[in-house]
Amino acid sequence: MNKNDLKLSFEFFPAKDSAAAEEKTWASLKKLENFNPQFFSVTFGAGGGERLKSDSFVKKINKDSLVPVAGHLTCVDMSKDEINDLALGWFEKGVNKIVALRGDVREKNKQYVPHPNGYQNAADMCLGLKKLANFEIAVGGYPEIHPDSKNKQDDTDHLKRKVDAGADKIITQYFFDKDVFLRYRDSVVAAGINIPIIPGIMPISNFKKVKNFSAMCGASIPDWIASEFAGLDDTPEVQQLVGASLASDLVKKLKKEEVNEFHFYTLNKYELTFAVCSRLLSLQNNLNQNNQTKGEVRV
Repeated sequence: MNKNDLKLSFEFFPAKDSAAAEEKTWASLKKLENFNPQFFSVTFGAGGGERLKSDSFVKKINKDSLVPVAGHLTCVDMSKDEINDLALGWFEKGVNKIVALRGDVREKNKQYVPHPNGYQNAADMCLGLKKLANFEIAVGGYPEIHPDSKNKQDDTDHLKRKVDAGADKIITQYFFDKDVFLRYRDSVVAAGINIPIIPGIMPISNFKKVKNFSAMCGASIPDWIASEFAGLDDTPEVQQLVGASLASDLVKKLKKEEVNEFHFYTLNKYELTFAVCSRLLSLQNNLNQNNQTKGEVRV
């Protein structure tokens, strides 16, 4: 594979309680298989029932898709034994990719408290999982720092602990300004971290929902992007067109900065992500053709 070839991956979450929702989610996943992704990732619910759904979905993808799957695991409300049992169950089925996260508490305005018999945080989990089996572990990165970090240095120090504990790659929280990612990449490299950093991309399909969620997770939305969605609350189709265009522009700018791997937060819907990735591949193919033409010897 050429170093400039695109590498794509896509996040899904277990469908809600209906056969129709499950079928729709699976149909979206199958559509995105067309891009030959590096992996699908599956989010992890904190409640017991949600955990079972996540476990089931990971195993279904592993069984019924040719694309590798990465299961998310979080520390919230789980003992080490519970986490280890889940991870080993996946490993025995051939799933060796894990996204290790501390996780967020379910109740609003409550601080995270580790399970008394659990992993303290994602770094602790990385260390434990690496001792269990030969897992490939991705961890979270936060270009605008994690909401619980004291400051940027504190955030970087914790990322370094995750890497020192065995993390193989970093998948970032989504962002909407390329400079936010580029500054983050520079600071991570300056801290002596040299594992791959994969930018997380969130195509906006519903601006109001994304705005509310971004306020909770610390992802800023530039004023100029907010202005693009002004007056579009009652026109979801137009919002999706704008969202696809903005996400395409973002990945195009990052591509010019030698970023070749992208992780998309799909929200279980393929349409916007499909549109963005189609444009990305078109640009890549044009670039490859131009490079090939330049290398031809004419007689």
